Amino acid sequence: MARELNVLVVDDDPIDQRLLSSALRKCSDGIRIRTADGGLEALDAFSKDGLPDLVVTDIKMPGIDGHQLVDLIRGTPKYCCIPIVAYSTSMDEQDVRNAYMEGANAYIVKPSSQADYLEVGRAIVDFWTKTAELPRLS
Repeated sequence: MARELNVLVVDDDPIDQRLLSSALRKCSDGIRIRTADGGLEALDAFSKDGLPDLVVTDIKMPGIDGHQLVDLIRGTPKYCCIPIVAYSTSMDEQDVRNAYMEGANAYIVKPSSQADYLEVGRAIVDFWTKTAELPRLS
């Protein structure tokens, strides 16, 4: 049985942010989506709105980018167990490698169509609500 999922989508591109958020919502009634335009806003959301069950973050962003955000989350004891999906247009092997080395739990290349967004949304929701056991965060 699927559980509820509280997801923070971090992306400086409002279109990509909207497409992924919409796809995730369409895949489950038990999903709560919050959004942040960058790494600093994501960290602010942690303290203002509570910790998410999952962070999906773009890698290439101005300011605190996704790589730095993953590093900061993993380096902060209170946040370090939050699952993170790195999400980028980049297929560069170094970006993929860096995301995993920094502690991302998965790396997904941004879809190129709305149908592909739905497929990615379904995979994220199914894995994190039906397959993976999430840590209890306080």
